[in-house]
Amino acid sequence: MSSGTGVHCVVVTPEKTELDTHCDSLILPLFDGELGILPGRSPMVGRLGFGLMKLKGAGKVEEWFVDGGFVQVTREAVYILTDRLLKPNQIDRATAEADLKKASEIRPATPEAFALRDRALAQARAKLRVGT
Repeated sequence: MSSGTGVHCVVVTPEKTELDTHCDSLILPLFDGELGILPGRSPMVGRLGFGLMKLKGAGKVEEWFVDGGFVQVTREAVYILTDRLLKPNQIDRATAEADLKKASEIRPATPEAFALRDRALAQARAKLRVGT
């Protein structure tokens, strides 16, 4: 964290740096719950889940859908590496429902296939919770 008055947040996807901003605090979806980050947070690394990232600052909350990945908290910034970052209004509910149906129909035969199916189910369910 660069200062005691805010959090520097950088979100990177495979294509580009999607977001490079400052906020008062943020909430991230981890694979096993949520993580709130305030200025001065101890350094850490965590695995992201699928869901809403909330940036709070200037009396407003900005929300983004995070598509899994990793978070690294350092003294200078919070770095988020994710496959995709979307605004909630970019998520199509009908597509998410179709993705959930398709994932539900997968009949895995190997541990790897079970993991892929479970990931697809979690991702589709998270999009349905967030999507409009």
